[in-house]
Amino acid sequence: MPRRTIRRAPDSGFFAPFGLTSWCTVPLYRYNPRHLREPATTVLLALNLLIALVDGFSGEMLSRAMWSRGFDVYYGDWWRPLTAGFAHSSLIHIGMNAYSLWVLGKIVEPLYGTRQFLAIYFLALLGGSALALAFYDPNTPSLGASGAIFGLFGAMLGYLYSRTGSWQGVMSTPWGRQLLIVLGINVYISLMPGISLLGHLGGFVPGLILGICFERAARRDDSFVDRLTAWLTLVAVGGLLAYAAVPWHQPGYIATRALKAFESGDRDLGLELLNRAEAENTARHPGVGLMIRHLSAWERGRRHAPEAFDYDTLRWPLTHIKLDWPSTIPPEGREHPFHFLRQGDDS
Repeated sequence: MPRRTIRRAPDSGFFAPFGLTSWCTVPLYRYNPRHLREPATTVLLALNLLIALVDGFSGEMLSRAMWSRGFDVYYGDWWRPLTAGFAHSSLIHIGMNAYSLWVLGKIVEPLYGTRQFLAIYFLALLGGSALALAFYDPNTPSLGASGAIFGLFGAMLGYLYSRTGSWQGVMSTPWGRQLLIVLGINVYISLMPGISLLGHLGGFVPGLILGICFERAARRDDSFVDRLTAWLTLVAVGGLLAYAAVPWHQPGYIATRALKAFESGDRDLGLELLNRAEAENTARHPGVGLMIRHLSAWERGRRHAPEAFDYDTLRWPLTHIKLDWPSTIPPEGREHPFHFLRQGDDS
C-alpha cells in the first residue's frame, strides 16, 4: 500500500477525553529524538526484550512474578493479568513474539496513530489475560504478548473491513488474503497443547472491533454506534477482567479464600470454605483438586505438628504449584512442597 494513502486516526481518539492513553503517549512524543514513526512499537519491543534478558539471568524468577495464574490473582496479585503480557517462557517464545510485534507494530501504529495503537495493544493484552484467567485451570500459568499481537492482527483486518465494507471485500485484496492465511496458520498453532487459544481469542476480538471503529474515526466517518461500540468493548474487557479476578462462585477462588482464612487464624471459616470448594469442584480441574488436597493435609497436620506445618507451608501453592510446567523444585525429597502428602493424610 503506498505510504501516502495511510491516514492516522485523529489525536483526540475515543478514549483521549478521559486520559486513558495520553499519560504514556506524551513521553513517547517528547523523548523521541530520532522522530521514529513507531515510537510505541519500539518501546514495547525494547521492554519485552529487556524483561526476557533479566529473567534469563534471574533463573526465571521474574517471569514467575509476572505470569497470570488464577490462584495468585485470587490471592491478591492483581497486577498479573497486565504483567503477563511482558513475560515469556523461552527464547523461542520471546523471539517469535518480538518478531511479530516488530512486523505488525510497524504497520498498525502508522495506520492508527500511537494513541490508538496503544489502546488496541493493551486492551487486547488484558482481554486475552481475562479470558484465559476466567476459563482455564487456576493452577495453569499464562504468559506472553500473544494476546496483544492477535489484537494487532484483528486491528489490521478491521482496517481492511472498514475500508472495503465487507469480508468479501477483504478477500478481494491481496493483503487481506495474506492476512487471513497467516491468521489461519496461527489459529492452527493455537490449538496445540500448551498454547492459550482463549488468550489469543480474547486479544483478537477487541483488536478487530477497535480496528473498525478507529479507522472510521480517522476518516471522520464514525457514528454514535461506532463510539458506543468502542466504549462497550472497553467495558466488556474490564468486566471480564473483574469477573476473572474475583470469580466468587468458582471452587478455585473459594479454596484460595480458605487458604487466606487459615492464614488469618480463622480455622472454622477455613474449614467451611474448604468443604464448600470440595463440594463445588464439579469441573474437576487438577489444580483445584491439588489445592484442596494441600489445604486438607495442612489443616490436619497443623493440629498434630504445628511447628512442621507452618504458614510458609500453607502458602506453598501461591508460588510453587506447577502442573506440566518447567520447575526448579526437586521432584522428590523433603524440599518438595507436597512431600508431606506422601506420608499419609494423618501425618
